Parts: sequence; structure tokens; C-alpha cells
Amino acid sequence: MYFKREKEFQYLPGIEKIIEGVRGGGMIARDDMYGAAFGGIQLDELPPFVIVGKGITGAYHVVKTAKIQAVAADLSTQYKVKKNHVFVLGDAVTLGCNLNKAADKITAIDKLNTGYDVLTLAGTIGDAAVDDVIVLVNDVAVAGSVTFKYEPEFITMDPVSLTGANQSCGLLVIGTVNEVVMSFPVDAALKNIMRRIRFV
Repeated sequence: MYFKREKEFQYLPGIEKIIEGVRGGGMIARDDMYGAAFGGIQLDELPPFVIVGKGITGAYHVVKTAKIQAVAADLSTQYKVKKNHVFVLGDAVTLGCNLNKAADKITAIDKLNTGYDVLTLAGTIGDAAVDDVIVLVNDVAVAGSVTFKYEPEFITMDPVSLTGANQSCGLLVIGTVNEVVMSFPVDAALKNIMRRIRFV
């Protein structure tokens, strides 16, 4: 008898408690993640435990975030962020999910360093400190007029393939999430917006 041995990968458990979910889940859009890479490899699957918001078509989109790894040499337009984010060229971003700073678009992403990526923006969005969070927003804007591109609503409960058609997955509305295993960072302001989710 012939036995075939295969390796299987499983994500760490992230949902501690489910009180309410979206009935039937939701369709996750993948078109705004073309070009995203983890470790220099094109991302073919969106990990679970990601914050999403609904777009105008009814599909849900990732509320992209990244954490500042170190202060960049060019404090005006360059930001060093931790690896494994899904930002791509053309994304508009701001510093902090309280949206009280200016926003501008990413014009270059340098992935050559093994410890961080450097996001270069068309204009400054302010001085960043280590562990600040950069977040996807609607468009270039001055401080005081920035809005989310996708209003944070739910947390995905399943991985989603990015190689085929848009897929649906479970969406957590009320419950408890282990923040340590989330793929993308959240700051205090984002937690306050997601107040029906308890982060532990």
C-alpha cells in the first residue's frame, strides 16, 4: 500500500469567543490587493482575523494597516514599516486610525531590507514614531478632512484565496479576538471604532 505524505499549514487560533456573526458571511474583494507580497512572494491567500469594511458594490475590502518599525532617514515622505502588509502603489494612507493627520499616496515601496519595508509617499503625512499605525484612507487630504476608504466593520474568520474569483468567509460582529495572532496591526483608535470586538 502506498501512503502519500503532505504538509499541512494551519493558522493559529484567533477567535476566542463568537457572540454574533454576519449570517452567510460576506464576499471579500481581492482586486485591491494585487501586487501585495509577504516575504517577497506574491500573496495568494488572505490570512484570517483581518478587519474589513463594505465597499459600494457590497463586497468587503481589507482595512489595510502597517506598523512603523523605525524612524526613516527622510522624515518627510518615507516611512519604515514592518513586513507582511498588503499596501500597494497608489494606496492613500495616513498616520493613526483617529484620522487627525494629513493623507497622501504611496509612490514607491522598497522591500530590499529583510527587517522592514520603506513606503515613500508623494507628500508628508507627519512625523511617525515607532509602533504608530499607518492605515488605508480614501484619498489625498489635509489634516482634519481624512476619511477611511472602507469603514472598519467586521473581522474575517477564515482565510480567503486570492487566486480565483472573489470568495466569501465568516465575519465576526461581536466577540473576542486574540490580537497577537492578527495579521495586521490595530491601534487604540481602531479598537475604539471596533468596540463590539474585545481584543485580548
